Amino acid sequence: MPPFTFSVITPSFNQARFIEQNIRSVLDQNRADVEHIIIDGGSTDGTLDVLKKYSHLKWISEPDRGQSHALNKGFKMAGGEIIGWLNSDDYYCPRILSAIAEKFYDKNTMAVCGDGYEVNERGEMMRPLSSRRMQPNDLIHYWKWRYEFVQPALFFRKSALEAIGYLDENLNYAMDYDFLIRLGRHCQIHYIPQPFANLRMYPESKTGQNVAKVIPSYIREMHKVSRRYWGSPLQLNYYSYAASFTAAIMFSILKNIFFSPASKSRQAVKRLLGTG
Repeated sequence: MPPFTFSVITPSFNQARFIEQNIRSVLDQNRADVEHIIIDGGSTDGTLDVLKKYSHLKWISEPDRGQSHALNKGFKMAGGEIIGWLNSDDYYCPRILSAIAEKFYDKNTMAVCGDGYEVNERGEMMRPLSSRRMQPNDLIHYWKWRYEFVQPALFFRKSALEAIGYLDENLNYAMDYDFLIRLGRHCQIHYIPQPFANLRMYPESKTGQNVAKVIPSYIREMHKVSRRYWGSPLQLNYYSYAASFTAAIMFSILKNIFFSPASKSRQAVKRLLGTG
């Protein structure tokens, strides 16, 4: 039995305004078998002053090659059997680790994922998030209606991480998506219909900086990752994925043209017809 049941890994860079809530959400689980490892990229905004207040933390602060590299460093430091990945601007719901530990009492359970909430900059709840579809085939079909997963609500055994490999450090947005597909192909990801974590969305966040784009950078990267798992053009599965993707694109364009007055697609058609 390792000295810790849980290792929570938090990558951080200049997140002084959010990092304390993150730390407190782990502390407030009131479990002695949790280590919290923070991998800071060399913050200069007061983050380190916050970290120094908490003697229980394991942390380093040094330049890194990005979020995936920081997380991989933390994963390798982890002494716990079960790993949670909690970004510095996200935070856990109260007392959720006990429910997760109970699921992992079954030694055959390798990964668990729950639900959560999207919150704004002030921590106000914006909408519920659900991780209902966690099978590899569902994950690869990222374009399907109401697709989402709640990354900070994911927990997995370190042995599963070592079996499938660490995060792809060439990915800037979709490293969690790629990891989930590989994890789901290795083992069942058990879904628990309970909110585990709060995922913060705000204009300066990585996702928030992209939502206004016609094709956000994270969608481009998710498509790149998805294509890795379509298989060879010599296999029928490849054309099944391609047909599904093409149909989804056409549906989205038609929906925007006919039912979304402010959509970029509709505005482009109006300009083309000279009616805009």
